Amino acid sequence: MLIKNIFIELRSRLRSCNVYITTSIDLNRNCNLKINIQSNCIVLNYYNDNNYSRRDSLSSIESLSDYSDDEFDDTSIVAIDEFCHIIPNSMSCLKIDKNTISFRVLTQPKNGGNFYTEFLSANNLTDSIKTSELKINLNADNDMKIICANCSNVISIEAVKFDRILELPTENIDMSEWFCHGHSHGNTSEPILPVLKQNKNDFLYRLTYFVVNKNLLSEKTNKFNLKRDIYHCNRCLAWLGIKIKDTVKLFNSEIKIQQNSTDSYVFTHNNPTNISIDDFIYTIECMTKESNLGLQYAVMCKIVLECTISTTNKQYLLIWVMDKELQVLRNNEVIESEKVTLNSSFLTKILYKVELCLNDEVESWLSDPTVVSTDISKSMFCKGLEHLKSTSQKVPEAFRSSNGYNISYLKV
Repeated sequence: MLIKNIFIELRSRLRSCNVYITTSIDLNRNCNLKINIQSNCIVLNYYNDNNYSRRDSLSSIESLSDYSDDEFDDTSIVAIDEFCHIIPNSMSCLKIDKNTISFRVLTQPKNGGNFYTEFLSANNLTDSIKTSELKINLNADNDMKIICANCSNVISIEAVKFDRILELPTENIDMSEWFCHGHSHGNTSEPILPVLKQNKNDFLYRLTYFVVNKNLLSEKTNKFNLKRDIYHCNRCLAWLGIKIKDTVKLFNSEIKIQQNSTDSYVFTHNNPTNISIDDFIYTIECMTKESNLGLQYAVMCKIVLECTISTTNKQYLLIWVMDKELQVLRNNEVIESEKVTLNSSFLTKILYKVELCLNDEVESWLSDPTVVSTDISKSMFCKGLEHLKSTSQKVPEAFRSSNGYNISYLKV
């Protein structure tokens, strides 16, 4: 087939869509291609003429007048009328490179109106991004063991029993906002902010990590990590979490719990694929929501994901959410027929950059009150970065970066 993959960013409010097509031929060598934009579809006709060389895409399009419509060797029809109507003569920004084609076309609403006015239906917001839900596989008063997810080494005492399971507040708001006053007494000029104190048998969690008292962990494991700031498995040396005074912050992707001889993660997702990637996506989705606290009209948000590698080494992933609910049209299956069927879904489009140390740019992000940040595990950082790199392959290489940041999508 002529088309291998197609990826379309549809922006109905801007009345436009960006089209990215991957073909099965090298268009730099033989660009005998005709693109026909119709109101209900996009038609690609390929003319395979080995005896006639083309100099570039422009000369190719001009010389296609030598061919009749019946002479093409391969054709593909991309039906788009189910989602929008295209303005036929509106193609712009055409770029052909190797086996990829990209261009922009203008659209018009399906439900009537024109370029200046549009009729909006009452139920046009029913389709949106479905945020992942997290299930907690933990019950208070049940005996359990905490084990390393990598080697199943028991890192806790023989029988751990939690009295309370509580969710931690977000780290990105002022704790004084949780109280009706600052708890100040006397004539002190500054209020004394409340300090969160954890009981020994409290299980405190947030996003995809949880905090437990270090006395609930085995003496052998605690002794192994006595002079370490990073908490490791004493058997396989796997990265498990971060030490914080008398507590340890453990991450869901690195830890399992054992109940009734059954191993399971503390948090699980509805449609699990890879625990590290699932936790990574869930964290970004939740952080995006938190960035809107008090900023209901914010369109874009910035997130800093921090990963502590060692005592002196910390890596940062800067994420700039550009489109929270971008409608995307794409083929979900291998194209085997002339007519290409598209499916619609809503994705999050982001810009991201990896920084290996605390430089000026990271400091400026962290000092910005509108930026939200949190810690993630080492595997979440590595696997999440691989996920972003793989999803960016959906668009041609020339469109995978902007102003020093890489472009990618979530849940592709």
